[in-house]
Amino acid sequence: MENVLGMINLMNEQDDDLSALTRDRCVGAVPFAGRFRLADFALSNMSHAGIQQVMVLASPKADSLLRHIGSGQHYGLKAVEALTVEHGDLLHLYSRLDYLKSRPEKYVLLAPSSVIYHSHYERMVDYHVNSGTDITVLFKPVSEMDGHAHIGQAYSLELNDQGRVVGANPTFHALPSLASHNIDLDTMVLERDLLIDLILKSMKQGRDIYLKNVIWAQLDLLHVQGYANHGYMAIMDSVDSYYAHSMQLLQPQGWRQFMRHQESVYTRKEDEPAIACHRQALIRNAFVAPGCRIEGCVENSILFPGVTVHSGAHVKNSVIMHECVIEAGAYLDKVILDKQVIVEQGAMICGQYAHPFVAEKSGVL
Repeated sequence: MENVLGMINLMNEQDDDLSALTRDRCVGAVPFAGRFRLADFALSNMSHAGIQQVMVLASPKADSLLRHIGSGQHYGLKAVEALTVEHGDLLHLYSRLDYLKSRPEKYVLLAPSSVIYHSHYERMVDYHVNSGTDITVLFKPVSEMDGHAHIGQAYSLELNDQGRVVGANPTFHALPSLASHNIDLDTMVLERDLLIDLILKSMKQGRDIYLKNVIWAQLDLLHVQGYANHGYMAIMDSVDSYYAHSMQLLQPQGWRQFMRHQESVYTRKEDEPAIACHRQALIRNAFVAPGCRIEGCVENSILFPGVTVHSGAHVKNSVIMHECVIEAGAYLDKVILDKQVIVEQGAMICGQYAHPFVAEKSGVL
């Protein structure tokens, strides 16, 4: 896969619905599943496919993610280059045309950080090369049985009998629904020369600021082929979807689907002490990361490293990020706490399954 340049696209992500979780960070930097960042999944997929050179199309809030990615060595990548601008990906790419023209790779694989899935990118690239199409896009077939999908904003692809994309329609709803959908995973393979051509023509005509919209507008001129991906999928486009996918991990089927490939996901590892669990603590159906100290009750929740739950505190149906402190007698239910939040003694905080309560980083409640 030395002939493929990987790109992680942070510029397409509409993160307003992620509220306080993305106030000071991009979507790709949002912690997930007790140990990862969302961008870890796309970077790991690229590494496993043998892609060695990756360019990150970064948003202005990507500093913490870029520090997390570093040189890319902990993903098994040779080099990661970050490019940061404040506009859509087309203008971003246009500003770096000299870089794109100088690259030796024939193909480009563009992937998001806000969609989690496991995919064999090398198979997708082989399919693209052998089919002779202009662009190959990754999609997930979902039906009314896929209640775990929790899709809020995505494109539903219309495919003909040969798998060619003939339509792309925005879909704004949560599954399950009465109809089946082919959900676009915002991932594509195309030749580098075609990408350059699309950028130049689109900027000249002032069509759009996002590459994907340009492609959808030219489906009659471009041969865009769908490539199905099966298995676990999570689209993180709102606080509600983030919470729903987090809680799904705590269900047997959801955890099995996610864990099937979890060991193959790379992330930056930190030295952390073991879990300290008091003899009077109660932990039930929870993911508790290393470095946590539990004296109270934790159930049906995800705790990231360094969380402290004092005696008499009760944490239910919640996501508690790094180094939060839940003081004695506090009660949390359906809550997301960003990093380093302190919940004071005796506080009672409750959200709803459809609308969890969210506390910003370093807050005091």
